[in-house]
Amino acid sequence: MYVVCGEHLEQAIDEFVEVYEMPPDLYELEEVSLTDWTAPNRCTFCDRPPKYLVV
Repeated sequence: MYVVCGEHLEQAIDEFVEVYEMPPDLYELEEVSLTDWTAPNRCTFCDRPPKYLVV
């Protein structure tokens, strides 16, 4: 699972496919609500605010 900014979305997808050998599901963080999980305040790859959830 990756939580990424727009700039790192492609990198997260590439890494996900390399590890799991299948395409991920993509969600915009603004549009998804998970009861037992709170999104991190920064991108997995940099210090920017995240915009996407890649799972």
